[in-house]
Order: sequence, then C-alpha cells, then structure tokens
Amino acid sequence: MDRAWWKAYIDEVREVFKGRYVTSFAHCHGAQRIGVEDTPNSGAGAIMTAVHYGARRIILLGYDCQHTGGKAHWHEDHLAGLGNAASVDKWPAQFQRLADKLEDVEVINCTRETALSCFRRMGLEDALSAPAHRPPLHIQGMHGMGDNLHQRAVVRELVQTNEVWLETPWPSIYHDMPELNLVQKGTRLRTQAKNLNREIGAYTNRSIPRGARSMRISYPPDMVRQHRGVLAAMSAQVGVAVGDFRMPVPWSHGLDLPEDKPVLAFRPLVERTEWGGCRNRNPDIDSYLRLFDSIRDRFFVVSVADLEDKQEWMVHREIGVDLTLHKGELSFQRLAALWRDASMVMSSPGFGVVLAQAVETPVVAVFGGYEAGYSFDAGARFTPTLAITPINQCDCFSHTHPCDKTINMDEALARLNDFVSEHATKP
Repeated sequence: MDRAWWKAYIDEVREVFKGRYVTSFAHCHGAQRIGVEDTPNSGAGAIMTAVHYGARRIILLGYDCQHTGGKAHWHEDHLAGLGNAASVDKWPAQFQRLADKLEDVEVINCTRETALSCFRRMGLEDALSAPAHRPPLHIQGMHGMGDNLHQRAVVRELVQTNEVWLETPWPSIYHDMPELNLVQKGTRLRTQAKNLNREIGAYTNRSIPRGARSMRISYPPDMVRQHRGVLAAMSAQVGVAVGDFRMPVPWSHGLDLPEDKPVLAFRPLVERTEWGGCRNRNPDIDSYLRLFDSIRDRFFVVSVADLEDKQEWMVHREIGVDLTLHKGELSFQRLAALWRDASMVMSSPGFGVVLAQAVETPVVAVFGGYEAGYSFDAGARFTPTLAITPINQCDCFSHTHPCDKTINMDEALARLNDFVSEHATKP
C-alpha cells in the first residue's frame, strides 16, 4: 500500500502523529510491518489492520469508494506522482472479496454516501449504541424431546453473547427464540425423524458460518451426580448459569376434553429398541400401576405414547383410561397444548416430566433405577413436582445394573393423595 505516500508525507506524519506507524512494507521509514499483504487498497488494509490487532467489530467512516461530489478524496488531490483513486471502480469488488474472507468479524459501514454494499449499513449513532457483535456458535444439540426442553435454558444463556446455530430435531421447542438459527439434525431415531420431517419448514436455509465455534451439549453421569441434576450438569458443562426452560404454548391440542372433570395426562411404561435403558429406568411396574389406580377415578385420563410393532411397546397390561393416543397421533405442538391444559401429569422419568415442568403443570414422577429423584430438581423450582423414588435410590446411569426399585408404598400413596388434593384444581 503506497510506499510512495510514506516517502512524501513521513515528515508531516512524524510532526503531527504520535501513535504507532504500521504498513505492509518492509523497511518503510520506521513503520512496523504487519501481515496484511493481500489487501488491494488502503481502505481494505485499514480493516485488516484492525483485525490484526484483535478488533471484532469495525465501524467504517469515509468509505465512499466513489468520486463523491466529483472529488477523489475528502481533501485536495495528492502531490504529483501519487495516486488519486484512479482505480476506484475496482474497489467495491475488492471489498466484496475481503468481506467473504472475514470470519467472526462484524463490519458496519456508517459512510453517508458509499458505493459499497457488501457491509451492513447503519447510521453512526445507531452503530455506536448497537449491541456488541455476537460471534457464531454451532451447537450440536441433543436428540431427546426432554433433553431439548432442558436445553432451552442453556441456549437462552448462550444467545446472550453468541449468534447461535442449533442442530435439533425439535424446532417448535424453540418457537419463542426467533434469534436462533435452527439447523437440521440428521437422525435415524424414529420419533425424532418424524418430527424433523413434519417441521422441515422451520429450518434456516443459511449455512453455518465458516469458523464458527462448535459445541456439543450433553450431561455426563459424573456431572449429574456432582451438580445434582440434569440441567445443572448441562449448564456446568458449557459454563453457563442454570437458567429457566419454561415455555409458552400458543397452540391447541384439538381434543374434546371434559370441562367438568380434571384431566390427567398419563404416560404408560414402554420399552424401545432404540434405547436400551428403558427397562432399568422404568419404575417397578406393579408399583406404578397401583399408584395410578389409586387416583384414576378422580380424573379424565388421556394416555399418550408412540407405539410401533417391534420398535416401541407397552410393558404392562392395558389399563382403563378415557382416551388412548398410542400411535403418535399428537405432534409436538398438540402434545404441549395437552400437557398445558391438563390438571396433572403422571409419568416415569423422561420427556413427560420435563414437558410438564416446562408448561407449569403439576407432575408426578415415579422413579425406578438408573437415576435418582434429584434429576429434575431444576424444573421443580417453578412447577409443583412430586418425585416418588425407591427407598434405595440409585444413580448408576447403567442399563444393566440390578437397581433396587422397591418403593415404600404406604408413604407413596399418602403423598400422592395429598399432592392430587392440593394441585389437581383445574377442571
């Protein structure tokens, strides 16, 4: 960039400017050489100099890139022998190529009159008061519905400081977060794949930015034990506070439910080929059904599952309910609306519990092996939650460990009766 300019003006520069001198040339009048050799003009060089020194938000002033008012510069022409913007017609394309190379850098053009269209335009006052640039973050999200509901709280924290690109098979779970860029999450899991195809229109057509930082969210068992909860473990893993995953539900379930009797949304006990932990995680079957039978007559019961031959099946006898929806009839939107309008939810550990907490419907969670009752404590801060646990709770997170699922039934039945009497108030 203009070695001749340095020769002509170095004395004046030294007289009036006391800051650091930098250039792309070697041995240039005492100026420090920095690595911006590939910049085709001095304006591009100034941008890359800012990037070189760590700037991630750059505001441009005076980048006309045209002969505004018929002048080559805002000042008079340079001395004879120096260039006077003779190649100005080439500059817009040069800046476009520069813009295409910039990663994790926000450039805002606040020039009043400009030929550049490759950078975001904004008034100077607005640019100075605008929120700081949020670097792109690619989150490899989780597959499960309950996990994605918990994940809402983590994502809410991360979008405060990042432009988030989230892989998920459950777009509607994030319907109230328009700032998210939702990305399809490839999956062979049956229910997830069905929902992904159902909501295909909710995904962005934009590509994840080059250079975006990548993050995977999960909850390793050791961290669940250490932090006493699934959401607490998720949050600790990525370094954010334990947030709020509650979710507004603007949808309707479209079901004909009674207005004069409270509704119980019920999850039967199932096993499935896709995940081998169901058998160990489920509570003792006889205990679960006995607890259900003790309150069954107080509710209009809707039993919800997504059963399919040789893929997912119920592990206990048929029970008397008022409405059976066991073929995946409900989309996520309709399911969330049913959970919202129910007076109470009864479920083994899984999405049924987390969804109830997300929509603030009282929930009874009956535990077996695999995990302890503290798993869902984060949601219990906001939603009445009755955790019925074995006498000897086990948090082995093992699919095969012989966990003791014995429940003190006299105590459990009494607690369940009191909980229903206090919280099943919606007709």
